Amino acid sequence: MDQVDLEVEHIARAFFAAWHETEAWENASRSLKHEFRLYARQAISMVEKRQEQVHRVELEVTPVRILETA
Repeated sequence: MDQVDLEVEHIARAFFAAWHETEAWENASRSLKHEFRLYARQAISMVEKRQEQVHRVELEVTPVRILETA
C-alpha cells in the first residue's frame, strides 16, 4: 500500500468511526468500506483544491506586498 492509500485508509476509518460510533471498521462490509474510502478521497481532493486556491492568491498578492514594502 502506498502513502496515498494509507492516508485514504486512515481518513476513511476516521469518517467511519465518527459516523458509526459503536461499529468496528473491521466488521464493516466491503461496500461500506469502499463508500468511506470514496468520502476520504473526496475530502483529500477538496483540501488539495483549496490549497491550490490559497497558493494562487498568495502568488497574485505577493508582488504587491513586495512593492508596498519597498
